[in-house]
Amino acid sequence: MADAFAPRLAVLLVEDHPLQLMEASAALRDAGYEVAEAATVEAAQAHLAARPELVAMVADVDLAGEPLSGFTLAKAVAARWPELAILIVSGVEWPGVDQMPMGARFLRKPFLPDGLAAALGAVLAARGIGV
Repeated sequence: MADAFAPRLAVLLVEDHPLQLMEASAALRDAGYEVAEAATVEAAQAHLAARPELVAMVADVDLAGEPLSGFTLAKAVAARWPELAILIVSGVEWPGVDQMPMGARFLRKPFLPDGLAAALGAVLAARGIGV
Protein backbone atom coordinates (compact mmCIF):
# COMPACT_ATOMS: atom_id res chain seq x y z
CA MET A 1 0.00 0.00 0.00
CA ALA A 2 1.22 3.50 -0.82
CA ASP A 3 2.09 6.19 1.74
CA ALA A 4 -1.17 7.94 2.67
CA PHE A 5 0.55 11.33 2.72
CA ALA A 6 2.39 11.04 -0.61
CA PRO A 7 0.78 12.66 -3.66
CA ARG A 8 -1.07 10.13 -5.79
CA LEU A 9 0.08 9.83 -9.39
CA ALA A 10 -2.85 10.09 -11.82
CA VAL A 11 -3.20 7.39 -14.48
CA LEU A 12 -5.73 6.73 -17.22
CA LEU A 13 -7.09 3.18 -17.52
CA VAL A 14 -8.65 2.32 -20.90
CA GLU A 15 -10.63 -0.94 -20.77
CA ASP A 16 -13.99 -1.70 -22.35
CA HIS A 17 -14.82 -4.84 -20.35
CA PRO A 18 -16.64 -3.59 -17.20
CA LEU A 19 -15.42 -6.31 -14.83
CA GLN A 20 -11.81 -6.03 -15.99
CA LEU A 21 -12.04 -2.23 -15.75
CA MET A 22 -13.32 -2.49 -12.18
CA GLU A 23 -10.65 -5.02 -11.13
CA ALA A 24 -7.74 -3.18 -12.76
CA SER A 25 -8.94 0.16 -11.39
CA ALA A 26 -9.17 -1.29 -7.87
CA ALA A 27 -5.69 -2.80 -8.16
CA LEU A 28 -4.19 0.52 -9.24
CA ARG A 29 -6.04 2.45 -6.52
CA ASP A 30 -4.86 -0.07 -3.93
CA ALA A 31 -1.32 0.54 -5.19
CA GLY A 32 -1.75 4.25 -4.51
CA TYR A 33 -2.66 5.66 -7.91
CA GLU A 34 -5.46 8.06 -8.73
CA VAL A 35 -7.33 6.37 -11.60
CA ALA A 36 -9.37 7.92 -14.40
CA GLU A 37 -11.41 5.32 -16.27
CA ALA A 38 -12.32 5.22 -19.96
CA ALA A 39 -14.20 2.51 -21.84
CA THR A 40 -13.74 4.03 -25.33
CA VAL A 41 -11.05 5.74 -27.36
CA GLU A 42 -13.11 8.94 -27.36
CA ALA A 43 -13.44 8.92 -23.57
CA ALA A 44 -9.70 8.30 -23.25
CA GLN A 45 -8.87 11.24 -25.52
CA ALA A 46 -11.28 13.48 -23.59
CA HIS A 47 -9.57 12.58 -20.27
CA LEU A 48 -6.13 13.20 -21.73
CA ALA A 49 -7.12 16.59 -23.12
CA ALA A 50 -8.82 17.70 -19.89
CA ARG A 51 -6.44 16.29 -17.27
CA PRO A 52 -2.84 17.48 -17.59
CA GLU A 53 -1.99 15.78 -14.28
CA LEU A 54 -2.17 12.33 -15.91
CA VAL A 55 1.29 10.75 -15.99
CA ALA A 56 0.46 7.38 -17.58
CA MET A 57 -2.03 5.45 -19.65
CA VAL A 58 -2.80 1.74 -19.27
CA ALA A 59 -4.73 0.55 -22.32
CA ASP A 60 -6.19 -2.75 -23.40
CA VAL A 61 -5.49 -3.73 -27.01
CA ASP A 62 -8.89 -5.13 -27.92
CA LEU A 63 -11.45 -2.34 -27.51
CA ALA A 64 -14.81 -3.72 -28.71
CA GLY A 65 -16.63 -1.61 -31.27
CA GLU A 66 -13.67 0.72 -31.72
CA PRO A 67 -12.13 1.35 -35.12
CA LEU A 68 -8.79 1.75 -33.33
CA SER A 69 -6.92 -0.87 -31.34
CA GLY A 70 -5.11 -0.13 -28.12
CA PHE A 71 -1.88 -0.19 -30.16
CA THR A 72 -3.17 2.55 -32.48
CA LEU A 73 -4.44 4.55 -29.51
CA ALA A 74 -1.05 4.22 -27.80
CA LYS A 75 0.80 5.52 -30.86
CA ALA A 76 -1.59 8.47 -31.20
CA VAL A 77 -1.26 9.27 -27.49
CA ALA A 78 2.55 9.01 -27.62
CA ALA A 79 2.62 11.43 -30.55
CA ARG A 80 0.33 14.00 -28.89
CA TRP A 81 1.38 13.54 -25.24
CA PRO A 82 5.00 12.27 -25.44
CA GLU A 83 5.55 12.81 -21.70
CA LEU A 84 2.98 10.11 -20.83
CA ALA A 85 4.18 6.66 -19.79
CA ILE A 86 2.26 3.94 -21.65
CA LEU A 87 1.48 0.35 -20.63
CA ILE A 88 -0.43 -1.83 -23.11
CA VAL A 89 -2.23 -4.96 -21.89
CA SER A 90 -3.82 -7.82 -23.81
CA GLY A 91 -4.86 -11.41 -23.44
CA VAL A 92 -5.62 -11.72 -27.14
CA GLU A 93 -2.79 -10.19 -29.13
CA TRP A 94 0.97 -9.79 -28.77
CA PRO A 95 2.52 -6.60 -30.13
CA GLY A 96 3.95 -6.90 -33.61
CA VAL A 97 6.94 -5.09 -35.00
CA ASP A 98 6.44 -1.33 -34.77
CA GLN A 99 3.05 -1.58 -33.01
CA MET A 100 4.33 -0.22 -29.70
CA PRO A 101 5.36 3.40 -29.28
CA MET A 102 8.92 4.06 -28.13
CA GLY A 103 9.25 3.51 -24.38
CA ALA A 104 5.88 1.74 -23.99
CA ARG A 105 5.69 -1.62 -22.26
CA PHE A 106 3.43 -4.64 -22.75
CA LEU A 107 1.79 -6.83 -20.10
CA ARG A 108 0.08 -10.09 -21.03
CA LYS A 109 -3.35 -10.85 -19.52
CA PRO A 110 -4.30 -12.45 -17.25
CA PHE A 111 -2.22 -10.82 -14.55
CA LEU A 112 -2.46 -10.52 -10.80
CA PRO A 113 -3.39 -7.12 -9.35
CA ASP A 114 0.11 -6.59 -7.97
CA GLY A 115 1.52 -7.57 -11.39
CA LEU A 116 -0.37 -4.70 -13.01
CA ALA A 117 0.85 -2.26 -10.36
CA ALA A 118 4.44 -3.52 -10.72
CA ALA A 119 4.35 -3.20 -14.53
CA LEU A 120 2.98 0.33 -14.28
CA GLY A 121 5.60 1.18 -11.67
CA ALA A 122 8.34 -0.11 -14.01
CA VAL A 123 7.12 1.95 -16.95
CA LEU A 124 6.94 5.05 -14.74
CA ALA A 125 10.38 4.41 -13.23
CA ALA A 126 11.87 4.04 -16.72
CA ARG A 127 10.69 7.62 -17.35
CA GLY A 128 11.88 8.87 -13.98
CA ILE A 129 8.32 9.40 -12.73
CA GLY A 130 7.45 8.64 -9.13
CA VAL A 131 10.99 7.67 -8.21
